[in-house]
Amino acid sequence: MTRIRTPSLKPSFVVFSGGSACNHIAQAFHKVGHEDVAYILGISDNGGSTSEILRVLGGPSIGDLRSRLTRLIDMVDASEERGAIKDLLSYRLSNDPEQVKDEWAAIVEGRHRLWCRIPAEKKETIRGFLTHFNGEILKRAHKRFNFCNGSVGNFFLTGARLFFGSLEAALFLFSAITGISHITSVLPVISTNHMATIAAQLQNGDTILGQCEISHPSTLPYQQMVNPIDAFMQLGDEPIPTTTNKWMDDKGDQQQQQHTSNLFFSKHADQPLAAPIRRLYYINEYGQEIYPVPNAKVITQLSTKTTLVYSIGSLFTSIVPSLILRNVGHAIAHSHTLTHKILLLNGSNDRETHGYSALDFILTITAALNESQKTDCRRAFYQTNMAQKQDLCSSSDSGYGSFTNSPPPFPDQLFHPSAPHQFITHLVYLDQGDIPVDVAAIEKLGIRCLCIQGSRCASTGKPIYNDTHLTHTLHSLCT
Repeated sequence: MTRIRTPSLKPSFVVFSGGSACNHIAQAFHKVGHEDVAYILGISDNGGSTSEILRVLGGPSIGDLRSRLTRLIDMVDASEERGAIKDLLSYRLSNDPEQVKDEWAAIVEGRHRLWCRIPAEKKETIRGFLTHFNGEILKRAHKRFNFCNGSVGNFFLTGARLFFGSLEAALFLFSAITGISHITSVLPVISTNHMATIAAQLQNGDTILGQCEISHPSTLPYQQMVNPIDAFMQLGDEPIPTTTNKWMDDKGDQQQQQHTSNLFFSKHADQPLAAPIRRLYYINEYGQEIYPVPNAKVITQLSTKTTLVYSIGSLFTSIVPSLILRNVGHAIAHSHTLTHKILLLNGSNDRETHGYSALDFILTITAALNESQKTDCRRAFYQTNMAQKQDLCSSSDSGYGSFTNSPPPFPDQLFHPSAPHQFITHLVYLDQGDIPVDVAAIEKLGIRCLCIQGSRCASTGKPIYNDTHLTHTLHSLCT
């Protein structure tokens, strides 16, 4: 049920989104929320230049975070200096293998034209972390890092993360150098220095591993036959070769790395999946399902902001990975400050949501957040069960614990799912949108529907949100 917000609370936003789709409407949140906006982004993207960083250096994905940060650089106070820094940190290197290393060297050495309008103190600060990144790449020269199409902003963030040992410290540095408003936050949904991988189980039983392969498959075949000997040749971290091994085919190894890479993929690849997605989940390096804890700042934002927005973008790879985490569902359903929980419906479906209606989007988000709450419930059940068994073992005279007892299955009747209106109070959709909207069925769930005028994308002709109309709608709702 929607709570009545007291007049003393000014509009503020917490936005679940991906990296690029939300960028062109971000201005609306800042105009209505007066810069008091927190963006929550996933760290599981393994496509583009991020895939090379993950392959060689590991760590969380930072591509979406960098995309949002660069969008915010000159949003409030545009200046020549900020424009120059934005140009540098949003720049992508050449696709030409013959030119890219020389271009990268010019950037690292401070000779590239992109440095011209950047003050010396900021130039040397940024260059210092690019140099640190380059040094880490050189330590792993045997992995043959591919600089083609590489994002300078991604390299800077990674260099800072490796230097500080903290992703959030790197994000803070990026915001400080670029002058992003201190009340605007860009938060990784999970605070970690490790890689996060998602998997999608389809309704036909198939499983797809990795965000890029779910959403934007590589132009090269992803599935590879692996030599069974090579598959088990590593006991730990990859050793640094000291001599040439005549038994290893370096050229073939390099070709295989390029063949299995997600460095080049099509964002416009919208061929449907073999079957609809049943569920999405996180996995560890062994393919086992895991249940990560969200960044504590995410829960804080959900308990202090006044408006929650599920933004446009890929539903299963941009939004759902942030919703299924522990504590997130409960924080949204039981927040005392969130008076509006708004779903911005996409203008059209993509590969992940082929054939979806607006109601399907609502039910998917509801299922993801209830999955989060069910995980919390299961954990509490097992915690209680383990405590009881520990008490029994401690009172035993034998001195030996039982290795045969396993926890009982979780009784499903202990979990009571929340209704859709506890997670979503408003649905905003485009008047010329391609996704069907059954207003009567949705409003029967207690969700108010708002249709607004949109525009057409100049390049694709697809329906998109108009910043002015969206700003007006958010202002009328939240103020």
